[in-house]
Amino acid sequence: MSSLSVPASLSERAARGVLWTGAGQVLRQVIQVGTSIILVRLLLPGDFGLIGMAMFFIGIGQLITDFGIGAAVMQARTDDRVVLSSCFWLNLAVAGVLAALTVACAPLIGSFYHRSDLVQVVAALSLNLLLSGLVIVPSALLSREMKFAALARAQVLGSLAGSVMAIALAWAGFGVWALVAQPLAGAATTLLFCVLAQRWLPRFEFSWAKVVPLVRFSASLFGTNLVSYATRSADSVLVGRVLGAGALGYYSMAIQLMLYPLQQVSSVFVRVLFPTMVQIKDDLPRLRAAYLKAVASIALVTFPIMGGLFVLADDFVLVVFGPQWVEMVPVLKVLAWVGMAQSIGTTMGSIYMSMGSVGIALRVTLVAAPVVVGAMAAGLPWGIFGVAVGYALASFSLFYYTALTAFGVIGLPLAEFHRALARPLLATLAMVGLLAMATASMPSLAPAVRLSLGIVLGVLTYGAVSLTVNRHQLIEVWQIVRSVLGKH
Repeated sequence: MSSLSVPASLSERAARGVLWTGAGQVLRQVIQVGTSIILVRLLLPGDFGLIGMAMFFIGIGQLITDFGIGAAVMQARTDDRVVLSSCFWLNLAVAGVLAALTVACAPLIGSFYHRSDLVQVVAALSLNLLLSGLVIVPSALLSREMKFAALARAQVLGSLAGSVMAIALAWAGFGVWALVAQPLAGAATTLLFCVLAQRWLPRFEFSWAKVVPLVRFSASLFGTNLVSYATRSADSVLVGRVLGAGALGYYSMAIQLMLYPLQQVSSVFVRVLFPTMVQIKDDLPRLRAAYLKAVASIALVTFPIMGGLFVLADDFVLVVFGPQWVEMVPVLKVLAWVGMAQSIGTTMGSIYMSMGSVGIALRVTLVAAPVVVGAMAAGLPWGIFGVAVGYALASFSLFYYTALTAFGVIGLPLAEFHRALARPLLATLAMVGLLAMATASMPSLAPAVRLSLGIVLGVLTYGAVSLTVNRHQLIEVWQIVRSVLGKH
């Protein structure tokens, strides 16, 4: 997002936002990966499968708790204290009702999966819905005002608190309860520091008339998010219900690894991209340029990560997770390619939200949902690998339908989108080919040695090819980083 795309002050703030959010995500990534490595050694795959069963329903509750109000607060850019307080109390009321319903439905959820031990887990995790309801407005205000440093600090401290709690309980032998405590401790800590950073507290007042315009915007966004979440999570429900907690443990861990680049790279840009695009939505040429720069920057990082994971999956799983997790290797190799596409696809929601076109997003999601769920269900007879293949085929088949619809909102030609991604993709494919040949020539080496050599070779290869075919973008990104860091 250079000064050619947006006004200098906004460009500077956006770049700082990317760096602060990125730094926070890197720290959270380190914490999360380190915690996962420790927990997989202390817990069983079935423990991860059990928490995966519960989190599907908790995740739906969290979406309903938000129902798009956070994004509506950012999009509307209102400072009306009555509006903000009303949004806060509405979120909290919805969260309270959903938490109570979740506790009441916990026995039904346990019966659905034929796991009586799931009942208490679901009931305990319902507390996370209350915490989600409390943090929505403060975190939305931090994002809207581009206070990304404070938001990143709160999220990092939340991740750290959750990880410490989970490791301590796992070490003490509490099993799956370590995974239950992790999101609760993390959410409570994040809430505390968001409130302290924003210095905002709600007033005891409520006006439905002032909330209605925001609710109208958020309704379609909520529908889109809910259907998208249900679609993305349907594989976990299918695997858990049909194949059991053990299979779900392997599958959910592979999904988490696939999502890391989305969570740690794409979401950095999306969090900054949305408020930036809201401020320039009346200047479509600048908006398109800002979007393409963000997409190209995401691809620059996520494409080689997922390509390297595809090649090094066998050694990575053996070294990091241990031999008891090898069943997830084929799934991980399939999902690596899905991760590349999704790291780009996740940015398209910012187009709809910034332009107020969330109704179109809902229609696209409703078309995609049955295709994805049907493909995953069709793969069940072949186990978790079949589910992953079905998911991949459906994702790739829908990618351009989704892209063309979103780009139509801002008049972005598909050719420009291709040009933005072509060089990072070319460098990644070259790296994948060379890395695959190199690792195949080292069969006698220990997995840890082969993995280490593969990572170093992959980084060097991708860097060298990128300097050859993508030098301009590398220089541009470096200049932005140097400009921002030079002001601190």
